[in-house]
Amino acid sequence: MKLATCIGCACDDDHACVTQREDGEWGCHWVRLDRDAGLGVCSACPGSDVARWDAGERRIRGDA
Repeated sequence: MKLATCIGCACDDDHACVTQREDGEWGCHWVRLDRDAGLGVCSACPGSDVARWDAGERRIRGDA
């Protein structure tokens, strides 16, 4: 399985975003994912990153 990286925050399969909630800590999950490309958008990222993905952009935010 190819490691996937988020185009919004650059978290990956092995280093999830952690969200603090009243009932404990929770890791993010993929809302968009292309396992073959090794890229996706995680649940911790804003809707603008999902919109970028849906428009076909696959550049990780912050990359030149």
